[in-house]
Amino acid sequence: MMQLKRFVIFLLATSIFWRCADTHESVKNSSRAEMDGMEQAMQQEFMMTRDPQLNVIPNGRLVAAQAYMQTLQGAGRINALAWQERGPSNVGGRTRAIMIDKRDASGNTVFAGSVGGGLFKTTNFTSATPTWTIVNDFLPNLAITCLVQDNSNQNIMYAGTGEGWFNIDAIRGRGIYKSTDGGNTWNVLASTIVTTPSDSTYEYVQDLAIDNNGNVYCCLRNLTGAARGVRRSTNGGTTWAQVLGAPLTVPIVFATGRASDLEVASNGDVYACLGVFGKGSIWKSSFATNGANTGALGTWVDITPLWVLTRQRIELAIAPSDPQKLYVFAQDSATSQVIGLWRSTNGGGVWDSVGSPSALNNGSNSQTWYDLIAAVDPNNPNTLVAGGLHIAKSTDAGLNWTTISSGQAHVDHHALIYNGSTKLIDGNDGGIYYSETIDQPSPAFTNKNNGYNVTQYYACDYHPSNANYFLAGAQDNGTQKFISAGINATTNATGGDGGFCHIRLTDGQVQITSNTGNNYSRSVNGGTSFSSLGASINNNRGQFINPTDFDDNNNILYCGDDAGNYYLITGLDAAASAQQVTVATMGTREVTAVRVDAGATGTIWLGTSFNAVPMVLKLTNANTPSPTVAVSSLINVASGAVISCIDIDPANANHILVTLSNYGIVSVWESTDGGTTFSNIEGNLPDMPVRWGIFAPANAQLNGGTGGNGGILLGTELGVWTTSQINGASTVWIPNNSGQANVSTHMLKWRASDNTVATATHGRGLFTTILPTVVTGVSNNSITKDFIKYSFAD
Repeated sequence: MMQLKRFVIFLLATSIFWRCADTHESVKNSSRAEMDGMEQAMQQEFMMTRDPQLNVIPNGRLVAAQAYMQTLQGAGRINALAWQERGPSNVGGRTRAIMIDKRDASGNTVFAGSVGGGLFKTTNFTSATPTWTIVNDFLPNLAITCLVQDNSNQNIMYAGTGEGWFNIDAIRGRGIYKSTDGGNTWNVLASTIVTTPSDSTYEYVQDLAIDNNGNVYCCLRNLTGAARGVRRSTNGGTTWAQVLGAPLTVPIVFATGRASDLEVASNGDVYACLGVFGKGSIWKSSFATNGANTGALGTWVDITPLWVLTRQRIELAIAPSDPQKLYVFAQDSATSQVIGLWRSTNGGGVWDSVGSPSALNNGSNSQTWYDLIAAVDPNNPNTLVAGGLHIAKSTDAGLNWTTISSGQAHVDHHALIYNGSTKLIDGNDGGIYYSETIDQPSPAFTNKNNGYNVTQYYACDYHPSNANYFLAGAQDNGTQKFISAGINATTNATGGDGGFCHIRLTDGQVQITSNTGNNYSRSVNGGTSFSSLGASINNNRGQFINPTDFDDNNNILYCGDDAGNYYLITGLDAAASAQQVTVATMGTREVTAVRVDAGATGTIWLGTSFNAVPMVLKLTNANTPSPTVAVSSLINVASGAVISCIDIDPANANHILVTLSNYGIVSVWESTDGGTTFSNIEGNLPDMPVRWGIFAPANAQLNGGTGGNGGILLGTELGVWTTSQINGASTVWIPNNSGQANVSTHMLKWRASDNTVATATHGRGLFTTILPTVVTGVSNNSITKDFIKYSFAD
């Protein structure tokens, strides 16, 4: 479940601010400025990738990087690495966009967009095991957040990108896609293309709608772009005009430009909701009043209920069979719970309120800013479902509710799509679920994720002798265990948000999984069972997804911790114990990368970042409370840049690789003198986040038989890039993604015994490849463990 640990103080301040405000203040009369300071308070969320000099994430540069990548791929470059998808076949990932193709009356043709893995399609959805196929996972942006189909020309479809709910791993979008051939091919609308590094107008497209006049609407929530709120196109997306939300001041002064929901009633009325961590409001443009001008600037009326406490994110549902019947669920600004349901039987003219379903909330951990959705039975205006933590159902217009999804479907619900009165499709953090008995008092749900591999992994590890055994930690889908060849159906080793994981290389018996912060479980029986390390060891310090590395020979785990410290857990094969270790040289920096030197007991490398120029440290006696700083070197980049990984050349312990994950800096560095000095080897690599890096074995042929031996593999925001010839600032890198999407790649792991490389992608699951090699006479059996840690700032 998503957390915002570093955001708590800001949220408390925000709730106090709004509770001190008037109990109800019409937005049309308010000149209160939007709380743009919130984005500044969210810096920890994007510290890993922002340009530290601009303090923004310049999305336009990734577009340029992808264009450059395509020129390299089209210039006869060799893709020597053939990646094979490993799944999981049974576990999906966070899904906010689902669309039943109106051209297929059977309801079998369904499109689904994941928030990090691109667009998928199935033509046999209602079968016991539907088969999903990827439509395109090489789109310029894979964060698909909403889908809509034109009623008058059903070959026309639109897809919005960018997830704007402030969850820590949200991927920023880059525009709106359009298809004119029924979803076979998609292109970015030119009017929404990011054209400059500072352009962010369409980085978060929260929702899309098409009205009865054929006009297209989009909900925007942006970080720096001036155009926010709701935009409308009368010409199929060729041009857009803003019609709701800040910075508009005529004819209404808007308090917020963050838009969250769009709905079109069957009578042509258009509704929009504003407010994402800001004061929420509901707006209506009446078709009866405005006709062909419906939705235009100046036609909108504020119909927000006169609620006592300020609400923020709002979800509006309209009965398809009764366009006057509206239901509203809203996030309470103080608790993030939904504590009421507002209903109208006259299109928002008058509202009444009843209690809301408890299934939407999770007590003090409620997060309806993140998961809140509702839908009304198309044939019965008094039957509706609402999703938050779980799904609840009411058959009496919201007076009484029954929780229906608990134990049957994954938690955290984002999309609910009725297909008639008996069938419901559910998109949640575990992918796609389906009920064919939604009209029954206790409907059944089934998993529909077969081939819908959009799992968002943070990390992975391999078994030393079982070629098909892997662990991989995923967002809200636990740490999963792979045990079979090919595309796997996985099982959960442990639940929650899966973080970094380890398998002891000596025999595979000790295995470690992690959740957020310093919270760990272990197995001492080869993964048969796992148990928590318990309250005496586990804590919430460190990064959200915390960097760690495992000393296999001595059963010691080295972990990130609070600023100026690392965390040391010993005895992981027996009675484990832990202690916080202070390193004064770090100052206010925090650990963002950890690397154990397997050739020297008690020696580790730390990448320390945030609050200062990033620093690389080599510590000896690191397995004691008083380590020695053997090396401390600054990386010559802007203050605030973040070290994402460190690796040690298996053939030369003085050859060190360091990568950084920010835009706007030199991202790849090497040292040939044991870390005393570092030099730039970024070469022709485009400006994009580099999340991972490992040295290849000396006999690897990453760029083909004539490209040289050895080299480096990088995990980047655009897949895997490699070089076989390190040549300082003139190093030439090539994209090496044959068979793998241009998906964010968070980790690379190499197994010496069979030259397998595994990649943990954040949106397309696990991939592996066998490195092509040539006999060199150089042994590579004593490879040190390549566990460099990437972590998210939260």
